[in-house]
Amino acid sequence: MTIIIRVPCSSANIGPGFDVIGLALSMYLEVQLTVTKQASSSHSLNCRITYEGLNPESVPLVAEDNLITRTAVYVLRCHGIRAFPAETHVHVKNPIPLGRGLGSSAAAIVAGVNLANEVGNLQLSKARMLDFCLMEERHPDNVAAALYGGFVGTYLNELSAEDLNRMEIPLSEVLPEPAGGKDTGLQPPQPPKDIGHYTKYKWSSEIKCICIIPQFEVSTAKAREVLPESYSRKDIVFNMQRLAVLTTALGQSPPDPGMIYTAMQDKIHQPYRRGLIPGLTEILQSVTPQSHPGLLGICLSGAGPTILALATSNFESIADHLLAEFKKEGITCDWRLLELAEEGTTVQRPTAGATVQVEEALTYASSGVSIDAGNDLVKGIKALTAATRRPGADGKIGGFGGLLDLNAAGYEGGPILVGAIDGIGTKVKIAFEMGKHDTVGIDLVAMNVNDLVVQGAEPLMFLDYYACSKLNVESAVKFVEGVANGCIQSGAALVGGETAEMPGIYQQGEYDAGGCAIGVIKHGATILPDTAAMAPGDVLLGLASSGVHSNGFSLVRKIIEKKGLSFHDTAPWDTNVTIGGSLLTPTRIYVKPLLAATRKGLIKGMAHITGGGLLENIPRMLPDTLAAELDAKTWPALDVFKWLKDAGRLEDLEFCRTFNTGLGMVLVVSEEKVRTTTEILQEHGEKVYRIGTLTKKVEEECIVHNMDVWR
Repeated sequence: MTIIIRVPCSSANIGPGFDVIGLALSMYLEVQLTVTKQASSSHSLNCRITYEGLNPESVPLVAEDNLITRTAVYVLRCHGIRAFPAETHVHVKNPIPLGRGLGSSAAAIVAGVNLANEVGNLQLSKARMLDFCLMEERHPDNVAAALYGGFVGTYLNELSAEDLNRMEIPLSEVLPEPAGGKDTGLQPPQPPKDIGHYTKYKWSSEIKCICIIPQFEVSTAKAREVLPESYSRKDIVFNMQRLAVLTTALGQSPPDPGMIYTAMQDKIHQPYRRGLIPGLTEILQSVTPQSHPGLLGICLSGAGPTILALATSNFESIADHLLAEFKKEGITCDWRLLELAEEGTTVQRPTAGATVQVEEALTYASSGVSIDAGNDLVKGIKALTAATRRPGADGKIGGFGGLLDLNAAGYEGGPILVGAIDGIGTKVKIAFEMGKHDTVGIDLVAMNVNDLVVQGAEPLMFLDYYACSKLNVESAVKFVEGVANGCIQSGAALVGGETAEMPGIYQQGEYDAGGCAIGVIKHGATILPDTAAMAPGDVLLGLASSGVHSNGFSLVRKIIEKKGLSFHDTAPWDTNVTIGGSLLTPTRIYVKPLLAATRKGLIKGMAHITGGGLLENIPRMLPDTLAAELDAKTWPALDVFKWLKDAGRLEDLEFCRTFNTGLGMVLVVSEEKVRTTTEILQEHGEKVYRIGTLTKKVEEECIVHNMDVWR
């Protein structure tokens, strides 16, 4: 059984792009992978390599030396796998010329990462594959184009000092070869997460690429040596202007040769490489859209020496002219007419029976929402909120609700007030689309009162704020109807609100809403979480959610869009409802069941599973000395979550850091009180699951085992 990995070649530094834009082209490195079960192998690292294609005399066929297999072994060793299965046969078909500016090394590295993913069954997302690629090929333009396909723009993240040290590790230490007498491949450095990012630009289907490939090599190292240490401001501005135009112009139909030809000019690459490629300037200037109709633009491809001419017609005439110009310099060339390789790297597996593209794994951050940024904000404003402390309130933030002791504030005999404030998030966009506004009103109440009850507070009153472009009375009434419904479910009184019309801030037909809930805890009652009472061995109980609740909808909407679906379509996870109707299922309100258990002293702590999912919310109720260990096998992930995870190719950690995964509340209960607590909650209609225990904290605050059940 053979697995086939196909990686397109690529062109980088197109015109004025410097390690910024890349182009995947329809010439493919192909790796055929066959694993035959044997007790042992006589080949290095259990891998036999065979090769057909260009430059066979210069391609090493030993696994420690071949770039594809060296890359694969690095990735495997990062996952605790020392070598290939015995025996692995890797057959390479390579038409990409080496050292000519068509991304031959990038293709090999991308192929190697995919090879490791297949033989190790690592189930890496494309985003994580890009991290591994960038540990070896430190410039993202070629590898992102080869991996994702199409016409891409890329950038590298600014890394922490610790991650930067990993990025600066010499390749001799990244790849499994002896360095300084020590096999650093024993424990290779894992790449930081999310090293690089990319976006795809549009590419006009009329444009094809004429590649003029001289029969000599220019190494990337030599090409970089000739570049100056600094550039003039004028030249940098020149290139920036042309890059801004080029990325749009190449996607327009019909393409404008006057605009593209000018936008592909360059002052920071090609002028300095004239000495490496005889006649370069003259050759590039010898063709124009006027002299050769059909030509759009021309530039050096990557480090060179390949010349890339973009054209819509007259391909052979343009190629013949350029071949003749090189011949004047005594240089023989080949030429190829290539098209955009939109699909990027593909893998054909025998079980699938067809070539499939490994899709990008989506993240909450890729949909525009950063959990990390939210966490950083909380850290950044803690000193500001602490400065507001007063008798009865310490000004600390980070819990689910804020506390004010009225007695300590000077109101003798008063209870402890607990306040919470929250919104609905982008779930309201689905309400706009579906014309259904009552359920998001319930969501607004739920997101607040559920935050109160986890501290042991009974919600007493609720206020809402409704902001829109122009008030639609019918929609607003339905919304408030939902708010009133949520208040009834939680026992809170809707005591007031505010409506604001703000044309220019909101689009016609759109609105946003916020809510504030106030609850109380009697003096003498335990304020949760009772971290002092928690101990290793305490049981974690989970209460079933009603669905996605009201978090993660920016990512949900991106997944729906990516799959080409409408909210009015039948839900793939439930054929009885539409996608929008299912997603508008309101957040479950847990107040009355949890108050019933809390008042009997059964619960030590509770976590409302909202933004940040299981991983971010459960630690909020724990002391610094304890961690939560969960077993994903112990509760069912709802069908909507399974579909979202698969459709978005969400990695396990991203999945349980974004969504509730089927649990709206997590409780800490001592072993001897589990049965009584469960019975009370079940009497109130809750589905209760025993999902894990508390353990002594070592490093991670929340560990979820057996996440493979979600795949």
